[in-house]
Amino acid sequence: MRIGFFTDTYTPQINGVVTSIQLFKDALEQRGHEVYVFAPTPEHETDGVRIIRFPSLPFVFQPEMRLATPISLDAWRVLDAVDLDIVHSHDPFAIGLYGLNVARRSKVPYVHTYHTLYPEYVHYVWETRLTRKLAERLSRDFCQMCTSIVAPSTKIERHLRDWGVTVPIDVIATGIDTERFRVASATALERVAGLIDRKPGDKVLLFMGRLGREKNVELLLRALWHTRDPHIRLVVAGDGPHRSELDQIVSELDLAERVTFLGYLDRESVVAAYHLADAFAFASTSETQGLVIGEAMAACLPVVAVEDRAVEDFVINGRTGIIAPARAEDLGHAFDLLMSDEARRRSMGKAACERAAHFSIAHQAERLEHHYERAIECYQPRRRLALPRRRRDSAGGSRLSSRT
Repeated sequence: MRIGFFTDTYTPQINGVVTSIQLFKDALEQRGHEVYVFAPTPEHETDGVRIIRFPSLPFVFQPEMRLATPISLDAWRVLDAVDLDIVHSHDPFAIGLYGLNVARRSKVPYVHTYHTLYPEYVHYVWETRLTRKLAERLSRDFCQMCTSIVAPSTKIERHLRDWGVTVPIDVIATGIDTERFRVASATALERVAGLIDRKPGDKVLLFMGRLGREKNVELLLRALWHTRDPHIRLVVAGDGPHRSELDQIVSELDLAERVTFLGYLDRESVVAAYHLADAFAFASTSETQGLVIGEAMAACLPVVAVEDRAVEDFVINGRTGIIAPARAEDLGHAFDLLMSDEARRRSMGKAACERAAHFSIAHQAERLEHHYERAIECYQPRRRLALPRRRRDSAGGSRLSSRT
């Protein structure tokens, strides 16, 4: 198959959506398919001939994100030369909508992965009950224009159905490159160990991810304050707009000696950080999947997380980790419970590693391939989207019209 990925989020940006796109792209190409990625600038050193960039500018409210202009001569040339069998969008913004028009013009299925629980992110613009409801409605209306939907977790499938989405939905988690996380290089281990500066007796909890408010790292800090064992430390790998507020909370709680911020890490250092930790901590309830949880489990780390349906797709409470209520006292107690028992940590870590194998990227790519095949088999063309154009009426004036 010739597959077009259309996304407003891609390298050099670092997040779960980018990771998902890259993993599926590589896995699908290994299965013999051609994958073209249509994404915003800036270009990246790893770009190949099948990465096509659209002009873009930083998003005012979140500069690490991009606002793309859906006009690209390179895209037109590629689309004229390549007959795509399927269009797969990874967000509902400018380039995603461009892909929708491409699909309708080419009369091919339009598949969409609902990566982001948008009602949980309205605080970046304006958070009210109305804006949350609007985000739900826009999500529903966009999904209804698609041939089918890929939901990264059962949680997202349930939300979409609750909002009124009726098109076919398959739950296909982003796969994990389990081999990558199995072993860390000696050089990376030494480098990251120097950053962590672990003292004798320290027990390291790791959080890996973007530091946005929705990741709820504040709860991890407050839970750490409630722990009884002063040797439990929290290592935070990642960066983002919430970092300065987290620094302030660390100061207020007098946790400076027990919290280390590593910032963004390169690929090898990410793996090393997992292998240098004793357990993984996660408190977000806005995740569509929580890819870092799967990565941690692939590195044989037990997980302590708060109750959330997306997390529960991965973590089996009492077997591969501990799931606690989203309260600082309860989460702190879970930290103490796991970190005080090395035998339990080892047992849960082994079970976590076995569980992660079920989410390998090879297996998930095969499932995505079957999703495409069913979408092609059941596809019924819809009308092409058209922008309003201005035409003159008989009186010499002008009015808006649309042609579909």
